[in-house]
Amino acid sequence: MPVKPASGVQRRANTRLARQFAWVTGGRVLAALLQAISLVLAARSMAVADFGHLAAFLGIVTVVQVLVDCGVATLITRERAADRDSTVVPAALRFTSVSSLAMLAVLAFGLLGAGFLLDHVYLFMIPLAAWAAGERNADARLSVAFADGDVHVNVINLLTRRLAVVLLIVVGAATGVEPVLAFAVASAVAAAGSSVFAQTYIRRRVVASRDVSVADTLRLARPYWVTGIATQARNFDATLVGVVAGAAQAGLYSSGSRLTSPLRILPTSLATVLLPASARAQKSQRMLRRLITLATAVTLGMSAIYAGIFLLAGPLVDIALGEAYEGAVPVIRLILLGLPFAAAASLLNSILQGRGRGRAVATVSTMTTVACLLGVLVVAPAAGAAGAAVVLAASFLLQFALLCREVVGLWTEGLRD
Repeated sequence: MPVKPASGVQRRANTRLARQFAWVTGGRVLAALLQAISLVLAARSMAVADFGHLAAFLGIVTVVQVLVDCGVATLITRERAADRDSTVVPAALRFTSVSSLAMLAVLAFGLLGAGFLLDHVYLFMIPLAAWAAGERNADARLSVAFADGDVHVNVINLLTRRLAVVLLIVVGAATGVEPVLAFAVASAVAAAGSSVFAQTYIRRRVVASRDVSVADTLRLARPYWVTGIATQARNFDATLVGVVAGAAQAGLYSSGSRLTSPLRILPTSLATVLLPASARAQKSQRMLRRLITLATAVTLGMSAIYAGIFLLAGPLVDIALGEAYEGAVPVIRLILLGLPFAAAASLLNSILQGRGRGRAVATVSTMTTVACLLGVLVVAPAAGAAGAAVVLAASFLLQFALLCREVVGLWTEGLRD
């Protein structure tokens, strides 16, 4: 039976998805590069201990932003894509404004206390409270642009912000500003500019409404919040390896798990594009089939890349880390076996969330994260970093399997309807 050619509407939709994917992927790669440059400049300009304090705080902020977000950014994307006139979006934006200000105050007072109680270097970091709040506020507000398909607005805003930080750090160094303070002020100024732009951008596009309360907004956002927390909590695996198996095994495991993290940029970039696409056509079985086909194709393509890295893991580790990390090679290879399932799970997460299955995604994410962390605690004492890598890969496989079950259920329901 001949294959029916794609219609003009389908071709335009495919082109739109491809263009958005290219923007997001390219933007994230460049943003990661600019962030790496800013951190290298910071590390070279300040004492090792000061950079250690800075890195610790930046790690804490990542968790705090997820906690304070409450899943609202994802809710905005999903609701706006499903209905441009959704009254949930203005309510979510109001919550974002209030919670960002609250986060600024909490982080500022926390840094002030740490400066007096722990180390004075934290006093120089106080502007980072404005950075954390400003970035979160900007990214949440520009979820509107993402949902509307204008992903270039998000990408340009992100790249401008990261480039501004690099340039302001250079200016600070040239004028003799204390290095930690220079980094903090540069980050805060860039984030403030980004936030002002985001505020101006969405003001013309979102009509104010008081129809939805904050309590209802948080209830709707709860599944996305749980998913975000579960995803971040899985990053405690390396810490647990260190606790139960020792620092050496933690080093081998961390080198494997963290060095493979950039390999997930492509699937996670596509996942952010799939969510609004899925929400915009949440009743269409044809769109569901197209999105699943696209997710399958990307997963197979990434699997081929992972396979090549699997074969070259030995030489790559030797070049990048040296002979001391030879023990990380099997760890990296074991994690690579799980990455195709991690990529597929990320894509299925977005498809299901767009279709209104956020609660199911949150349940699966929580279950598999708990299974992963408990598995590390049980296996790592005897099997070390390699055992923890097996557990991590198995958790990705489990997550993928459970999400596939949800997709099958979604497809079956659509056929009945």
